[in-house]
Amino acid sequence: MRRLLVVISILLLSVLSASSVAQSEPQPEVDVDCVNVYEDELRAHPEQYEIRAAIECVLNNQNAYQVEVETNLEWIYSEDHDEDSTVTVNGNSEIAVRFYLWVTEDAPAGIEGMTFEATVIQYAGIRECTDCETTSNSLDLTILEWTTVDLQQTSQSHQGIFGGDWVSEPCSSGVEYSLNATMTVEANHKNPKTAVGFSATVGYMMDDEGYWYHSPSDVDGFISEIPSVQVLDAGPGESSDISVAFSLQEFENQTYEMFIVFIVVYGEENYVYDALQAADIFDFDTDYMVEFHYGGCYVGAEAMEYEYEYEYEGASPVIIETSSDSSTIYLVAGIGIALAACLAVALIVVLVRKGKNN
Repeated sequence: MRRLLVVISILLLSVLSASSVAQSEPQPEVDVDCVNVYEDELRAHPEQYEIRAAIECVLNNQNAYQVEVETNLEWIYSEDHDEDSTVTVNGNSEIAVRFYLWVTEDAPAGIEGMTFEATVIQYAGIRECTDCETTSNSLDLTILEWTTVDLQQTSQSHQGIFGGDWVSEPCSSGVEYSLNATMTVEANHKNPKTAVGFSATVGYMMDDEGYWYHSPSDVDGFISEIPSVQVLDAGPGESSDISVAFSLQEFENQTYEMFIVFIVVYGEENYVYDALQAADIFDFDTDYMVEFHYGGCYVGAEAMEYEYEYEYEGASPVIIETSSDSSTIYLVAGIGIALAACLAVALIVVLVRKGKNN
């Protein structure tokens, strides 16, 4: 009987000792702190450059020994965090893990959360930890709104006026030039505010190389009235039809080579108004927030083709750009230089003859 009691006592002591050792095993963890490094807001606009967010999560090991950490990122969109590798953090030190987050075009505008988790799987270089606590830190990121508008020309009253790259048709006095189009709106939010605006300008040729300047103020002499802005009644994925007409006034015996450009600008409503109020609509730059659709015709004795998109570089003789009354004017400096040279030569000849006579 005594022997049995001794055996039982020994077994109980063994169990208690093992339990005590297990309870004394450390369960290390690391502190996690994440930041949006540049405080970027995410953007996936179909027609603009993508904006990603650089995220940095610091793992702080306040234990006296080294730990091996397994990390996990919870984010429903695109990221480049490497979850297959572990991170070694020395005792009483910290290490930063950096990665990038971005979204797809179908990501709705608003706030989206991300969570970064860290779990110690080994400590002191050799000891495994199968039940260490997971620590984490979360961030909220802003997904920016985007809106696009597409124009599909359906018909026009006079062929060759709208939708080309060149002005190639003659203007007819007193005629109304109309355009019909379907506008399709896309957006990553529910209530896009979009519009179509209209403008016009008169262009004048500078030389045979295709350089020209334009004067919006001269339009009043040829177009009766610029059409008003049309606000589109269309949500994401919906379309709206528009109809617009530019009415020319009566004019006769126009022999100077010039052309009239009809301008259709469309996109987000506020940017459309900004473009229409710009000093020079051709120089208006909103990082593709608006799009342009052109039409036009020429006035003059000869049929000339004028490109809507004009450039200044590479001109000969020298072309100088100045500004007057919100119009871009180009002066040909080569003529002035030539006249100055002729005057200098004439002056030299006069002086030489005067010297001989003396």
